[in-house]
Amino acid sequence: MVDVGLESQEEEDDEPPESLLGDTHTDSSPPPFQRFKQQSAEQQPFLLRRSSTDRSEMSSLQREDPAQGEPMEAGPMYIEGEIFRHDPFFAWIFLIAFAAMLSTFVLVWLHTSPRKSPVGDTIYTTLQRSFHMLAVDTVVAIFVSFIWLAALRSFVRPLVSVILIAVPVIMLSFSLYAFISSFKGRTHGNSLQDTVMRWVALIPGGACILWLWMVTKSRKAIQQAIEILQFSSRILAQNPALLIMGFGCLGLIVVWTWAWLVMFTRVFMGGYFSKSLVRFVIELSSWWLGAAFVFMYMWTMSVMNSVHRATTAATVSQWYFHRNAGPAAPSKDIVLAALSHAMTTIFGSICESTLMSLLVRAPLLFLPRRLGATITNIASFWIPTPVVALTNPLTVTYAAIHSQSLATSARGLDQMEFVTPAMPTTTLTPRALRMRGQQNGLMPYRLAKLLLVATRLLMATALGFAGWVITAKQLRLTLPDGMGVRGSAYAYVVGLMASFIGYSVMGAMEGVLSGIVDAVLICYGSERRMEMGHGRFCLEAAYLFGERRAGGIGDDRV
Repeated sequence: MVDVGLESQEEEDDEPPESLLGDTHTDSSPPPFQRFKQQSAEQQPFLLRRSSTDRSEMSSLQREDPAQGEPMEAGPMYIEGEIFRHDPFFAWIFLIAFAAMLSTFVLVWLHTSPRKSPVGDTIYTTLQRSFHMLAVDTVVAIFVSFIWLAALRSFVRPLVSVILIAVPVIMLSFSLYAFISSFKGRTHGNSLQDTVMRWVALIPGGACILWLWMVTKSRKAIQQAIEILQFSSRILAQNPALLIMGFGCLGLIVVWTWAWLVMFTRVFMGGYFSKSLVRFVIELSSWWLGAAFVFMYMWTMSVMNSVHRATTAATVSQWYFHRNAGPAAPSKDIVLAALSHAMTTIFGSICESTLMSLLVRAPLLFLPRRLGATITNIASFWIPTPVVALTNPLTVTYAAIHSQSLATSARGLDQMEFVTPAMPTTTLTPRALRMRGQQNGLMPYRLAKLLLVATRLLMATALGFAGWVITAKQLRLTLPDGMGVRGSAYAYVVGLMASFIGYSVMGAMEGVLSGIVDAVLICYGSERRMEMGHGRFCLEAAYLFGERRAGGIGDDRV
């Protein structure tokens, strides 16, 4: 640790002080790392150093209160044997919904069968004929994500320069590609799909202009954003099990995506062949089932990514506060304990946050500020904590580090003065560029997150538009009368599937470093709330996330 300059200021201080553990009565802030409780109701700080006399892995995580000599109750009483301790209702809702989706697929599979004769242009036929292209997209996305992560770990500065230039170039190229292609084909641009394609093609063009504007306005923070990414890469190098966790998450996402794609395709076999229309008519219930399957895919993907985020946060918390404690626990054991914590203790909080994000967060981001604030105020009558705070990804990170419920974590995050400006989103937006004063201290953090998310959005846009155009202009289909045609009216469905694949696969690799950046931010924010914090445990975090001064490190209170 000394080689990379991350050692503590006090080498003999192996454990956090009592103010960090939350054992003093003068500090009302929650401890900056989670606590486990045994069945005997004893309180345990998360992932403390192991003792050679430990009998089990859970007993190695146990520690009594140093101030009073007796364990303290840090949270509500839990039911004996409860798997999901925080927000268990939403965990069971997710499992029930997932089981309902699988049961529905079994019923659909039993009541439908592929037709031997051609049925023409249908969603089922289009997706079946596009499986080869989607498989190629999956392989391409996997290898690009591997190369991207390897380059980001070894060549951060050159890669950032490439990203800054490549994003607007590729966005503009696909905007022109889709716009020009919409005039080709058998309809010569007169079909409804071609008209929609022309209008949608303007979105990447607008994103190109927006990217250039945001990068120009935040150009002074590029150097510090690069340093944040380099710092996160060094943390990843010292916790190699996080990289293995990322690969495992990637494999799970690929398997789930293709399993879901097979189920989703089969849903649209529900229908009948109309002799008067000479085409296959999809039943209305199939459209509703398709929408439900898409919702469950997005929710499941969000849960997977949030579990990955929570595991990373807990692991980084152990590194941040206990890396100098000896003997050091193996990286594998730390990640496994963090994964178990994410899959059990706070799994309900993860399901609640992801569900609310799908239902509430996305619309709020696109609504005007006053209208979004009005909706938030109305929702506050039923939900005490602000909705935007509950759906903030940093809240899941906070919950994983402190082992608290989602509502408690949202309130705790809201009390972090220098983190609060990151709401309602943690990435760089035009609204963030208009902020003045203390908010600008998070500008490098926001820019670093934008650089990480940019490649993910770039892959999703490229695969989505390419799949849409290729399917709409080149896919060969056979009509019921035996005549062959080129192109499909349901090409946009293939484009959406290709976009899902690119976004999900790149998200697994992007989440490796993105989760580390967010976890360090929350750990530093928790440290600032201590009596003796502000860079005591990690000087470089104080330097990167605090407000720099000409003659010192961190903010003006360091």
